[in-house]
Amino acid sequence: MPAIGLLPRTAIAGALLALCGCAALAPAPQAATAQCRSYFEQLDARVAQAGAHDGRRRRVPGYPYLRVDRFLASFAGEVDADAAFAAWLRQLRATDRDARAAELRQLGEVELQAELARADRCGETLAALELATPQQRAHLRARARVGDDYSLVARTLGLYPFAVPFLKLGISDYHEEVRDDYAAPLDALDSPGPLVVWTADIEATEAGDAAPPGALADAPRDALGIPQLDAVQWQGLAARHAPVWWIETGGDYDLPGVPAWHSDGTPTADPARPVTYFLPQYTRFGRQVLPALVYFVWFSERPPQKSFDPYAGALDGVVWRVVLDPQGRPLVYDTIHPCGCYRYSFPVQPLERVAHGGFWQEPVLLPQADVPAGRPALRIQSQTHYLRRVVAADGAAGERRRYSLRPYESLLSLPDGRGGTRSLFAADGLVDGSERAERWWLWVSGVYEPGAMRQWGRHATAFVGRSHFDDARFLEQSFALPDWAR
Repeated sequence: MPAIGLLPRTAIAGALLALCGCAALAPAPQAATAQCRSYFEQLDARVAQAGAHDGRRRRVPGYPYLRVDRFLASFAGEVDADAAFAAWLRQLRATDRDARAAELRQLGEVELQAELARADRCGETLAALELATPQQRAHLRARARVGDDYSLVARTLGLYPFAVPFLKLGISDYHEEVRDDYAAPLDALDSPGPLVVWTADIEATEAGDAAPPGALADAPRDALGIPQLDAVQWQGLAARHAPVWWIETGGDYDLPGVPAWHSDGTPTADPARPVTYFLPQYTRFGRQVLPALVYFVWFSERPPQKSFDPYAGALDGVVWRVVLDPQGRPLVYDTIHPCGCYRYSFPVQPLERVAHGGFWQEPVLLPQADVPAGRPALRIQSQTHYLRRVVAADGAAGERRRYSLRPYESLLSLPDGRGGTRSLFAADGLVDGSERAERWWLWVSGVYEPGAMRQWGRHATAFVGRSHFDDARFLEQSFALPDWAR
């Protein structure tokens, strides 16, 4: 991520003298602070009025030039040292910079780069003036938090403690159905239509296979232990680990595509443009910071399977995550649907399971014991788009087709059909028009709009307890630390 630029020495000196109470120099930093804060207030007002707020990267209250996610928030209590705080601040600044770029695109900002440069200068100025003392830094650390995506009000009104036994019963029945399906022989799995094998068009990517195994071990790390990977390296990793989608194809609703909108404003996916989106991420496992690749495939709908199907609705998809070990080898695969539902985990390397769950916490399902270490093929069920099996890519038979690999950020600037662009996600992180009827009874879990498609960082994954797909230490919920992570 880009580092924060340095202020001229005279500006820094002026700021430090002002903080020491030197009255003669006080007006300059005060004026700079007022001007920059006024600028951010006006810019944020424009974003709010247009409904263009990026729901993935959360604002830090009182710091309009900083944003945080769950991964960065996990370091808030560990950055007392100057080097660690500086590295953390660079990440918070870069996160705000990325969010503002997405928001300004939605505003149709003509002078995008000039506006971003102005926001960057003001952010650097305010960071230098407002985060110079230990007390100021402690105040920021206390505020750099990400709230969960559960509603205490909904749980209170829904008498959540009394609803939990019924929620657990439904979860248990579903888990049993999944285990039964995974216990069936692979060649016994039914399909209403032909099996289609979708592979990444690696030749069309700019970086190709630019990140061989072992490259991560040599990557420099900042004071937080985060590997410093550039865009080309991430692109290479994304190409290397791109999944093979092995899809039971019963209709157009099983064809991957680019999200779009019908004329009535409901979302769909255009199968004429088969795409998989990827998002570079980091997670934590003991003392290690591990890279992860998150892949998203979208379908036009989940069609109804009966006259009243509460799980059917516009737009559907699969989210697939690959967590790499320090050497760049797959450590764990896991998956959800874009609603946050149907969470499964697949350890690739031997890891010791730890007890997780209990009466007040929904466990993560591990439906398959043996998972291939090479490139996987994911058997996707027709209509429901449930993940039915993870097999070696060369074991997937069927018609061969290609998909292109695109950055997840491009979902924030899709054509709106009127000559402009529109984010797939609303300011609250949901996809408008993707609501499901199941929300009318699952709201008691506290999950906001259960069943609706949502943006990365907004995936609550448990109806009992609290859990998010982007929890910084999600691996430790299911697995004991290996020696290399201690």
